[in-house]
Amino acid sequence: MHFQNGQGEVEMADYFERLNYSLGDEDTALEYALLPQHARHVVGVAGCGGRLLPLLARSPARMTCVDISAPQLAFTRLRFALLEQTDHESFMDFMGFLSGASAKRRQSIFRHLDLPPPDRRWLADLFHSRHWGAPVYMGAFEQTLQRLAKINGLFTGKAGRAIFQCRDLGEQSAYYQRHFPQKRWKAVIALLGNAAVLNSLLYRGAFPRNNLGIRSREVYLGIFHTLFTTQVVRDSFFLQMLFFGELRYPQGLPLECDPQIFQRARKALQGCELAVVQGDIFDCVAACRDVDFASLSDVPSFLPPAIGTRVLQRIQPALGKHALTVIRGHLHVVRPDCNGFCDVTAQFQDAIAREKTQLWRVQVYRQTSPVQVFR
Repeated sequence: MHFQNGQGEVEMADYFERLNYSLGDEDTALEYALLPQHARHVVGVAGCGGRLLPLLARSPARMTCVDISAPQLAFTRLRFALLEQTDHESFMDFMGFLSGASAKRRQSIFRHLDLPPPDRRWLADLFHSRHWGAPVYMGAFEQTLQRLAKINGLFTGKAGRAIFQCRDLGEQSAYYQRHFPQKRWKAVIALLGNAAVLNSLLYRGAFPRNNLGIRSREVYLGIFHTLFTTQVVRDSFFLQMLFFGELRYPQGLPLECDPQIFQRARKALQGCELAVVQGDIFDCVAACRDVDFASLSDVPSFLPPAIGTRVLQRIQPALGKHALTVIRGHLHVVRPDCNGFCDVTAQFQDAIAREKTQLWRVQVYRQTSPVQVFR
């Protein structure tokens, strides 16, 4: 395993920017379901590392993790170091997926990790400032969810949290229809649908304009109605965070926590050429060849419309035959120029319906006309 940095040594000043995500707002099980085994090259937005770590279990020959944020890349390298250098129990203890791990235990695990010196210094300062609590809750997104969970608790109380006691979807649906505090929950949704809250929660100060033609409040009512009526709520890490501010039920732990996924990813890492790159995802993909899978998250949502519509064309020369590109959009959905691509989203509706946040409108495109590159 080796790490690369696309811009040379990261300036220390960059490391004191905000850590936006430590758990994340996407269910990686979706990309895992889409990714074929033994892909030649997987490229994706790094985030906090949790969205790409499970994809290693599919044994790609190469994986490139890209982000413009130095703190997010430090957290990504931390996750891969834990994967490579510790065992599953230590990973779970350190990150805080298992309750009860002490500060002393985390410090001991961290002390023995081989990390780049700038990462070690920044992470040590972060963990020290948070008294070596659970790193999985240290991102700005996760802390915002914890604040919302407190507000949610004030509005919906025990009646809201009681839905997590349901044993199956039938019992849950009945409780949701007859006993769940619907009116008080709608007040929480009104807060969640507020642009200022969304700006803090999902968009890091760069709120993309809602282009769905539906009010934000109605979008959220639909999202949560779907979650409450089609998925067992204990299975959703997102709903656990929104009601408790922490992960209480193991059924909802993200895919990276699955011991079999962890072990397969660890084994695959030994033969994978892994690069962690600071930079623009599209510049990075454009510089690659034989990319079989590109996971762009919601990055296209933040681009000016004229540029956003060209995202597929921009990366097309780097893609291999039949390569898949996955784009997510929340309240802003990009409609890209699909020349040379086929929209195959409908083929993956079952996997999309199982996504544990339902925050995203997912688009999947398959390369149909590879560009011939002459050298």
